[in-house]
Amino acid sequence: MNAAAKKIIWRSLQVIVIGLIFYFIIRQLAENWHLVRNFDWQINIYYLIAALVSVIFTFFIFSSVWRIIVLSLDKKVSYRKSFKIAYLANLGRYIPGKVWQMFGMIFLAKKEGVTEEEAVTSFGLSQIFAIPSGLLSGLVFLSVYPGVLRQYADIPFLTTGVVIVAAAIFLVSLMVVFLPRLMESFFNRIITLVKRKPIRLRMNKSLAATIYGGYFLAWSLYGFSFWLFVKGITVQETALLPMAGIFIIAYQVGYLFLLAPGGVGPREAMMTMMLAPFFGPGVPAAIAVAARIWLIAAETVSAMIALKIK
Repeated sequence: MNAAAKKIIWRSLQVIVIGLIFYFIIRQLAENWHLVRNFDWQINIYYLIAALVSVIFTFFIFSSVWRIIVLSLDKKVSYRKSFKIAYLANLGRYIPGKVWQMFGMIFLAKKEGVTEEEAVTSFGLSQIFAIPSGLLSGLVFLSVYPGVLRQYADIPFLTTGVVIVAAAIFLVSLMVVFLPRLMESFFNRIITLVKRKPIRLRMNKSLAATIYGGYFLAWSLYGFSFWLFVKGITVQETALLPMAGIFIIAYQVGYLFLLAPGGVGPREAMMTMMLAPFFGPGVPAAIAVAARIWLIAAETVSAMIALKIK
């Protein structure tokens, strides 16, 4: 099978999967439209502005942690430039293929003296630290709030799945923080497989813990921003921890779903399912779609800020 045929099959799978996911989301909205229409919606401009400011500050934290990774490669990039690189490259997530964000980072980082190998390494390391810390933070926030996990007891295999995933994430997190040299060796093996030069990292337990903790903080702020957003569109009282946990886990599911550019579809489906015990049928799907619009707006504002940085 040639490359063109593989590309056509991949694109067809993307369209089919994302189409099916949105079909079920839209059908749920349509079947429960009377509940959505009669729900106590509100627009609280102060909460919405706070949510926007909070999420942009969160983006700054994410880019600052990436800067620490670049510093470990003996390359200096300012906070302003790291934000510019991260949130112009971030727009590549919405292009099908899951690689354009990395290509954008390589292109922009080169302008700051970061080589292609170093840019690829920094991107890979950011995923190694960010994904486990994100999943762990989401599960922690859901677990520590009383009774939340019991609300998902009716979903088949979810309780067992949560325990297995939580244990796996915890083990990966321990390895990332306490065995950074092993992680470096593993990462360099992957690099050499794709014919890249191995990179020597100045990674020790203290630096690894700093990077991991930085990403954990960033994900926590991301979840807090979503809670502010929910308070900005509804009058229903919602607790911070479960809302933060739901958003982070839904975001990670969308990010890890390779067929969906920008996590479009899987993130909304996961959020709809996890919000259902708090808002009933129909309403969670509306919140999930509204949250997508909110985040696109935040990413657009961040890209505009990044463009202004000389």
